[in-house]
Amino acid sequence: SATQDSIALATVAAQAAADKKATDILLVDVSERLAITDVFVVVTAANERQVGAIVDAVEQKLREAGAAAA
Repeated sequence: SATQDSIALATVAAQAAADKKATDILLVDVSERLAITDVFVVVTAANERQVGAIVDAVEQKLREAGAAAA
């Protein structure tokens, strides 16, 4: 299963997305199936502009949380 660090970072990303009005937020543990990551964060946005705002917010919050750049 996903590590506690991965779950914590995914939660940070989900909260950042929610702060930008993302909906249908889903965290999926893929650690048993993929070697490259532990958790997918999937969200819905109303339009492309909102997607950009969500991406920017998630990247910023993950940097602040000390996540390594991918």
